[in-house]
Amino acid sequence: MKSELDTLRRRMSVVRILERAGVPISADDLFSKLAESRNFLYPDSRDARMRQLQRDIPFIADVFGIVIERVGKSNYVIADRVPGTVDYNRLFADFDLLTALNPDSGINRHVIPESSRNMGSEHLSEVLNAIKFRRVIEFSYVNYRTGCSERRHSVAPHFLKEDQGLWYVVGYEGERLLIFGLDRMKDLDITDEEFAFDENIDIENYFTDCYGIWNDPATPVEEIELKYDSLDGSFLKARPLHPSQKVIADNADEFRITVRLKITNDFVMELLKRSRSLEVVRPLHLRERVRDVFAGALGRNS
Repeated sequence: MKSELDTLRRRMSVVRILERAGVPISADDLFSKLAESRNFLYPDSRDARMRQLQRDIPFIADVFGIVIERVGKSNYVIADRVPGTVDYNRLFADFDLLTALNPDSGINRHVIPESSRNMGSEHLSEVLNAIKFRRVIEFSYVNYRTGCSERRHSVAPHFLKEDQGLWYVVGYEGERLLIFGLDRMKDLDITDEEFAFDENIDIENYFTDCYGIWNDPATPVEEIELKYDSLDGSFLKARPLHPSQKVIADNADEFRITVRLKITNDFVMELLKRSRSLEVVRPLHLRERVRDVFAGALGRNS
């Protein structure tokens, strides 16, 4: 197992070094930077290192979707990235944290992970296999919006999506494309029933106009203008509210942005996290909705 982890660390390091360089670098420069890290077994012989690199390059292309090419006699550069492949920067970061938490690493005493467990993660592997092998899944599901009522579902799973630390499966129940939280699943069963994968789902754009996981086709997309003070603005610049966020004012007096999305309950709850300085400029109905939440909270906490 250790040698396999070493191999994966080395291949990740190759990608990182080439990514940071941004231009072709020589094999010797690459080897020098790899040797500096020494967080994996690494041969001393240049010939052995070259053979190793020639094995690493096709693996990186196949698994990470990152194409490395030789330029000239012995320079290397990232030439392409296969569309739709995994976000490798996040994958690498998660891998680094996971290996750091291994007691043998000696680093785990310096890392404080989130104390709450990601509920539903125990279903990830099974659901992923069901997607891969096109198998219908059956499960009991707890619906929070109907008083925690429980009902059995039969779903053709198509995609897994993460949102705010929780995992969701997107799939068809009959003709309807629905979303289920893995944390609310019980008695999951992977059936022998096969299904035809719907290649027409544009999953990359399905959630573009949403905040989070919920996409209600009946909810319109609206342009929203929000105003904050400069302190909250600093946090919103570091972590934008939504990919559509545009900054229209940024000074000592105010931080003002627009976002374009569907106004859902999840979005309203997110706005309330920065209610200390929040002012909803438009639309009016969102301003009133936030005001009503504040008014209700004031009444309950007077």
